[in-house]
Amino acid sequence: MRRELTKIGIFKFTTDFIVIITVFYLSLILSNKGFQRSDGLLLIMLSLGWYFSTKANNFYGEFRTEKFVGEMLILVQNVALQVIIAGQVFFSLNQMSYSRTFVMYYAILLSITLFIKSYITKKALLIYRERGGNTRMIAFVGHNSLTENLIELIVNNPHFGMKISGLIAIKSIELPGIKYLGDIDHFILTNASKIDEIIVTSNKISKDKIKILINYCDQKAIRLKFVPNFDNFYYSRFQFQLFGNYPLITLRAEPLQQPTWVFIKRMFDIVFALLVFVLIYSWLIPIMAIIIKLESPGPVFFLQDRWGKNGEKFKCFKFRSMRTEQTAGEFQQAQKSDNRITKVGAFIRKTSIDELPQFINVLLGDMSVVGPRPHAHEHNLLTKDTVDKYMMRHWVKPGVTGWAQVNGFRGETKTVEQMQLRVDYDIWYIEHWSLWLDLKIIFMTVYNLIKGEEMAY
Repeated sequence: MRRELTKIGIFKFTTDFIVIITVFYLSLILSNKGFQRSDGLLLIMLSLGWYFSTKANNFYGEFRTEKFVGEMLILVQNVALQVIIAGQVFFSLNQMSYSRTFVMYYAILLSITLFIKSYITKKALLIYRERGGNTRMIAFVGHNSLTENLIELIVNNPHFGMKISGLIAIKSIELPGIKYLGDIDHFILTNASKIDEIIVTSNKISKDKIKILINYCDQKAIRLKFVPNFDNFYYSRFQFQLFGNYPLITLRAEPLQQPTWVFIKRMFDIVFALLVFVLIYSWLIPIMAIIIKLESPGPVFFLQDRWGKNGEKFKCFKFRSMRTEQTAGEFQQAQKSDNRITKVGAFIRKTSIDELPQFINVLLGDMSVVGPRPHAHEHNLLTKDTVDKYMMRHWVKPGVTGWAQVNGFRGETKTVEQMQLRVDYDIWYIEHWSLWLDLKIIFMTVYNLIKGEEMAY
């Protein structure tokens, strides 16, 4: 198993290295820059930079459970470093005449080529693993809801390339398709199965048994992993802190409670929103104003009361997509084939153009570029007491786009269960926030817009 994984990693690295050399020489040709002795130094620096950057961010890891978008964001990091290295080498050698043209060709060709190659490689691996190749055999120690959730995750995602060897527990457990391997002592004495990893999900195993299991795994070269399981708590993420000399466990991590991260996120929001104003609003708003006015009378913008951070109401800007005379009265979510929506409105809702004015709210400080999507005031009143942990989504500013939306939970929510899933994604975002996660969500949003979304109406 390890040999197969090593071969895959070596294959990826070798082919990427060939791509770098090929793109390097092709960029020299396209930039009309004849090969010079100093270019050999540049190629060496680029190669070393690629090696160390990909090693640092584990670009050649397995990524069994990572989406393709996540891999591509790491690729962007490595390509960006290549551009920086090329610029620095040209600057140091005082060869600026061809540097911009070369760097432009190099960055574009390298990004496109590696993107296509990575996509093909990812697809080929998924197909190979779904057909039983490159499989990792997993055994679980302990039986609880966490164990069953992990088993279900593996069974429902054959492209992970994982199969379950069995379950190790004190009592015989009957799970469909899962072999019972006995308790730890019985398993060690009788096991003849090929196992690559053992995952412990129980916190009720004695220290002596854990030591025996560790020694066995070391002898058999089996990777041993532990999934924290606190039976008395029902929270997805813990944070360990010190209060004086006393350790504290915070049930939920909240990175955006730290002033430094709040400031960084706010600066990012302002810069991003200003770019949208300069690059998009300058021409889009006049065009949209004319089209909307021509189809139906009424204002260009639709302002709606929504809840922001800490549940405070604010006026949310959108391009008007419905007929003015049909939007008054009792609150009603937009539905598929909604007769209130104009022809222009249907298009801008499908493409999410109607949401772009919310960057005004970002500059005003009511919203962030990324965060839980704000719901209408009436929608909040109808939902807050029926959906578990609903109000927690207001711990941070709402966003123009969000983690729930890029994972398929956008538009109309017909059931409490659908809204619960959306809220669960929002809470996960709050607990796991990072600037890199925001960039990933923005990238995924653009990707989804190009691909098209079923729930956009």
